Amino acid sequence: MSSWIWADVWAKSRKNWHWPLLPMPRLAAAARGGQGASEGEFPFENYRITIDCDTLALGPEYLVGLFDHLISHYIFCPRSLEEAGRLALAAIRGLERPDALAARRMVNIFSDIVCDSFRVERSPEDGRKTLLGWRRLASQGQALSPLDRVVLGFLRQYWGADLPACSLPAVAQLARVFSPGVMDRSLWPRQCRQMASILEPFQPGLLGRGEIRCLEILNGSARDAPLSCAAELDIRQYEQAMAVLGLKGDLVRWYRDQSYSIEIAETASPRRESYPSAPQKWRLTDPCSDLDMAYSLSLAPRLIPGVTTYKRSRESGPLVPGGRAVPDLLVVLDSSRSMEGPALGTKTHRATLAAFKACRYAHSKGAMIAAINFSEKYIVAPWTRDLHAVESILVEFFSTRTHIPGKAVRRLAEERPGCLILCITDTHIQNLYKEWEDIKRAADAGRFVLFCIDQAYRDRNAEKALAGLGQVYYINRLEDLVSMVVEVTGRAYCGESFISSQ
Repeated sequence: MSSWIWADVWAKSRKNWHWPLLPMPRLAAAARGGQGASEGEFPFENYRITIDCDTLALGPEYLVGLFDHLISHYIFCPRSLEEAGRLALAAIRGLERPDALAARRMVNIFSDIVCDSFRVERSPEDGRKTLLGWRRLASQGQALSPLDRVVLGFLRQYWGADLPACSLPAVAQLARVFSPGVMDRSLWPRQCRQMASILEPFQPGLLGRGEIRCLEILNGSARDAPLSCAAELDIRQYEQAMAVLGLKGDLVRWYRDQSYSIEIAETASPRRESYPSAPQKWRLTDPCSDLDMAYSLSLAPRLIPGVTTYKRSRESGPLVPGGRAVPDLLVVLDSSRSMEGPALGTKTHRATLAAFKACRYAHSKGAMIAAINFSEKYIVAPWTRDLHAVESILVEFFSTRTHIPGKAVRRLAEERPGCLILCITDTHIQNLYKEWEDIKRAADAGRFVLFCIDQAYRDRNAEKALAGLGQVYYINRLEDLVSMVVEVTGRAYCGESFISSQ
């Protein structure tokens, strides 16, 4: 078959699905070391669908069914990395002995069932093309595993199709799982979890091989796309879900993905600025400082009070947006033992998440950002536009005593006068008075905002001292920390002055 023919088949499939924006498949001489792709496995090269000559030899009718199958994955199930992540987590929870490969296989099998059930229901023509692929799978005979036979037997019953029967109880169990249908996305995680539990005892075979097929993986953006369900997962669960998707999950990405779902509302009133108005007569009763000497002499050679003397008054009005540079941002983050560590819902988790969001927002406004992560020792990310460098500093957890590095804070603040300094701590600072002068000079150089958490064990003397440097927010409920930092950051970068010496 010449190359233009299969390209026309691809165009036909895209037309059948209303022209989805998917890249043209790549034709390979053979997949994987001269061998054709295994049945049910669709390889990827350079983030493109790859087909081989063995597949082309099956003819255009089979090929259009294959393309329809692949397209349905990218537009229906799992469609997005977010949905794939939810299915991955469901598969993990359904397996008694979960591992990334087994969970990935279950997600692929589930999405195959959902997509092809949708195609069968879509039209008789789509149903006929769908069965071509499954009948070819059934023809593999001895190559079929018990798992393959169970799925084929289930689809025979579920679709009323001419596929091999299977008498195992798992077939009826799958029928109950999918009895509500496949169109309700809210049911997918539960259905995937139950399906994984049913199929786990059976030896895997041809079904479920290959990478999970979603748009972000196809177009190569999966490493940057957020997994918003990260907010529901602890770090271990997150790492497992990412491994199923073939991606690396770490603390930086965990916090980053959570921060995407946090919004900062830009509702502050615009700043106001005074500016000169039209000239007015200057009289002897007016202050001498108001006399506009240059303007008055430009109109007459002699100054006659009230006649040839003029002044300029000032009026107040809104500042034109963008008329002032945004403040740079310095985050000073406590990672001492009393902050509890990076588990979901801890002081460290909330504080780091708040710091992530503040940094990402300031960065989006064009600000330079810096960070200090401190305990008994500390690490510094100097002023930069490299967001990842700052985030890598913020996720460290030292778990020792609380010694704030005053000289480091002062040095960074003085490098960027007028910077916004966000300090997040439980105030159990053991060396505060030793570092006091440096902290005070840092606050003089910038604008200091303190977020005090852990009210049950707060150091009131430390809080009172720090309150004199700027604005203090007392966090009575840990779950309020992120929203408070977000609110303050939003006001700072929307033009409203909020720093108070009170």
